[in-house]
Amino acid sequence: MKRLIRYTVIIFLGFIISGCSTSPVCVTSSLTPLQGKTVTGNLGECSGSDTAWSILGIYMIGRPDINRAVQKALDSKKGDTMINVRCYETYSYFLFFSTSTVTVEGDAIKFAEPAVAEEKKGKGK
Repeated sequence: MKRLIRYTVIIFLGFIISGCSTSPVCVTSSLTPLQGKTVTGNLGECSGSDTAWSILGIYMIGRPDINRAVQKALDSKKGDTMINVRCYETYSYFLFFSTSTVTVEGDAIKFAEPAVAEEKKGKGK
């Protein structure tokens, strides 16, 4: 019986010491202004994330970078930018270390190639 109580206390303490929390960072309609650009297609839902580790909650190894998370999301669909963007950060705590993860989700879109202006014809150089 003492063994069962000991294991129960150890498992309970493990749940108390470890944990997770998620908080929203941003919600935006687009990463880049769409005015004056032609969207050729919606490539669908994409997501990317970047993680950093921390030892004892004090020494962080790297920092989660939102730009890397966006680039990973766009690379997965080969898009130019994202619309309907949602960002959030998740903290996971364990016994001696923790992680901090930034996640970006949205719809990847592709722009039309800009038209090359023809050279002006006329007299001169």
